[in-house]
Amino acid sequence: MNDFNHLAGGSTSFGTSRQIGLDVTRAISLIGVVVMNFHGTLNDWRIGDDLWHRIFHVYTGVLSTRFAATFVLIAGIGTALFSQKVAANRQDIAKHRMRLVRRGAVLLFGGYFLNHAWPGTILFYYGAYFILSAVFIVWKSRMILFLSAVTALAATAIASWEANRQRAGYSTAWLHPQDIHSLKDLLLRIFVDYTHPVFPWLTFFCLGIVIGRNLETVKKNRRIILMCCFAVIVICYSCTAILDGFDLRTNEVVYWATSLQSYNRSLLYTASTAAIAVGAFVVISQLAGRYQHKKLVVHLQRSGQLTLSLYLLHVLAFYIFVNWTHLISSSGLDTALIFAGGFWIFAIIIASWWQHHFGQGPVERLYRVIGG
Repeated sequence: MNDFNHLAGGSTSFGTSRQIGLDVTRAISLIGVVVMNFHGTLNDWRIGDDLWHRIFHVYTGVLSTRFAATFVLIAGIGTALFSQKVAANRQDIAKHRMRLVRRGAVLLFGGYFLNHAWPGTILFYYGAYFILSAVFIVWKSRMILFLSAVTALAATAIASWEANRQRAGYSTAWLHPQDIHSLKDLLLRIFVDYTHPVFPWLTFFCLGIVIGRNLETVKKNRRIILMCCFAVIVICYSCTAILDGFDLRTNEVVYWATSLQSYNRSLLYTASTAAIAVGAFVVISQLAGRYQHKKLVVHLQRSGQLTLSLYLLHVLAFYIFVNWTHLISSSGLDTALIFAGGFWIFAIIIASWWQHHFGQGPVERLYRVIGG
């Protein structure tokens, strides 16, 4: 198995050995990540107030972080698949845990250095998720679900506590170190601060592990799961709307527990985003399995097996066209969408050709050699 595939997920349509569904979902998620990254880096977050800008708004938009959350969910599914044989042979558990730690460390340190060129990169946090998963990868599913809930609640509790401290006149700047100069800064950056901290993002990873262990059950009950996902989304957005309508969100604890903005990391944000990610996986996997021989699905599947290479390629593309040659400049959402669309047409063609002829992507191959 290509390992950023297990990192970003392994490869499968429900229950099929070719694992089409995961590859295609991973590819589509990365397309969304590239769009949001290009838009967020190219354009001032205050640009635009129409419907499309509100949807794609980097901090408050409906799509903000949802693609990345789906990507993390797929990573958890792939980790579960990667760990299935180990779960059946406890003599190999220690060795498998060390492999997860080793691969996580490669991503953590690689992401740390990439962060200087591409601030907020998710690779740094991916490394943390894999290192932490070495602890709970053999836990029972209900314990992992419990951990998922605790992670989401912890994020809300931290945000509410910080808001109350600020209201009382205390500084909480220490929670958000500008750079990593000590072990404390490192732990804060991993668990609390910046773009994809463990609280609450480990929630999506844990849900992925549970889903990965129960793919056949998910397939058989996909309609019920989709209905539940839809209900959770409606409830979360309705709660916020009702509270706003009655002006009941003036209290910091209530506000931080019910905000749907991605970087507020409230309980409702985490629940609704998890529902969106799970629903997206179920729908895309079903469609990918049904149309697996269509050219578009084949190309997306191949691209989904080279996501680490493509992720780094999109950073390079941004530097070439924006920072070095200045061929593209900030001019609104349309520029970001065209740039991202052009990149992905090129990327899908290159990735499909490469995977067909060479199998693993160049960075995936290097990652596997170093990470074991």
